[in-house]
Amino acid sequence: MNGNLFVFRPGGPSFWNVFNDWPLLISTMSCVEGRKMIEFDDSLAPCEIPAGQWPMKDVMWGGFGPRPGVPRTVVHILSGAEFTNFRMIGGQITILNEVIEPFPSPVSDIANGDHVQIGLRDDCGNTQIVNQGGVPMFDLRSNSALFFVQNCLLGMPLGTLPTHPLIRQRAGSHLTINLLGQNQTGPNLVSSETGASVLFGALSSAAQVAIDQTSITNSGGTYDFGPQGRIQRQVVPRPPTPPATSSQIFNKPNVLIRCDGTSPGFTQGLPWIAHGFTIGNSTVELYSGGQEVVVAEVVGEAHLAVRPHPGDTIDGASGPVHISKHGSRTFVSDGVSNWITISEVRQP
Repeated sequence: MNGNLFVFRPGGPSFWNVFNDWPLLISTMSCVEGRKMIEFDDSLAPCEIPAGQWPMKDVMWGGFGPRPGVPRTVVHILSGAEFTNFRMIGGQITILNEVIEPFPSPVSDIANGDHVQIGLRDDCGNTQIVNQGGVPMFDLRSNSALFFVQNCLLGMPLGTLPTHPLIRQRAGSHLTINLLGQNQTGPNLVSSETGASVLFGALSSAAQVAIDQTSITNSGGTYDFGPQGRIQRQVVPRPPTPPATSSQIFNKPNVLIRCDGTSPGFTQGLPWIAHGFTIGNSTVELYSGGQEVVVAEVVGEAHLAVRPHPGDTIDGASGPVHISKHGSRTFVSDGVSNWITISEVRQP
């Protein structure tokens, strides 16, 4: 038996390092020195964390599985549950924070300069954290913190259930969220006050951040984006399908569109910058600032144009632009309403 591994499996018998009673697990774990891990198993009954003060120093959470049709163990945090020194969350787990007012946030002891680690490597399953109660899971107060988030669905909605901000910060707090690996960050992740700020540091080319972060700005907070990596472009239509002879519909940036400009030609439409791109297979709108769309005429005819979505512009103008035969244009989104041409190739 691994003396530092504790399994929480409600609905079954307790034996060795397997517990069906949460307070007993915590009491036993407190007698063990060093790094510890709690593995949650909801295969027999729901994993629910009851009200109480639960120490988590040097403790990582992880999930049992996956099981057929169940990608991750689900852990429910109930009102009144509070954790001290909870800084590490592993993979293969969905955490549903269900705390409502007037109860405090489950994690509210983050000191200035603390680090929080969420998620693991690509081969260890992903983590999903969703706030379904009205109280954020993490309350930074006025402290600044650094979150390292790897291969995580951070604040991404679970089905059609409503979500609320996962993190709260007061004036003076500066939160940096470093996104590594294959991350999807949901809308309205942080609730901020005036004088508080958030930096979304998308350090991985596969990181995606929802465009709607108005829970930061509604009360006067600010946010910015760090590096947004480029990825291999999606080719539309993909060979051996012939080049497009009509406008192609797509909802992901970093796309190369192969077009046939033979007469009578057509006009390729660009998606709506603020509402036309989505994260993965969800309906969550994606922030697209700095990302690209390339439109190329590949047949050798000159009857091809590109137009912005109504309300958007290309280089500040609302009308279409022309693509020459065997030519191309590379457009970069400003994340709001304007496509900027950064490259144009013309046939001599």
